[in-house]
Amino acid sequence: MAEQIDADLETLRGDIGQMRADITKLTETLQALVRHGGSEAMEKLRETGARVKGEATRTGQSLAHEIEERPVAAAVAAFVAGMVLGALFSRRT
Repeated sequence: MAEQIDADLETLRGDIGQMRADITKLTETLQALVRHGGSEAMEKLRETGARVKGEATRTGQSLAHEIEERPVAAAVAAFVAGMVLGALFSRRT
């Protein structure tokens, strides 16, 4: 009986050792995945930021060109937009 218990304990120790090795391997794999995924996400964020910056620059240049082409219309549009925004934000209840 004691021999069977010792054998079972030895088997259990071996299984626990194998589980520790498996958990260590799993942890290393997850860390590598997080590092890789994080750098990939950061790269996508940089690309998106560059694209948005480019679009904003092009839109600003286009707007500046339109204002240069039609200064009176731009001034009237800005005045009307200011009046509308002023009316919306100055509502008194």
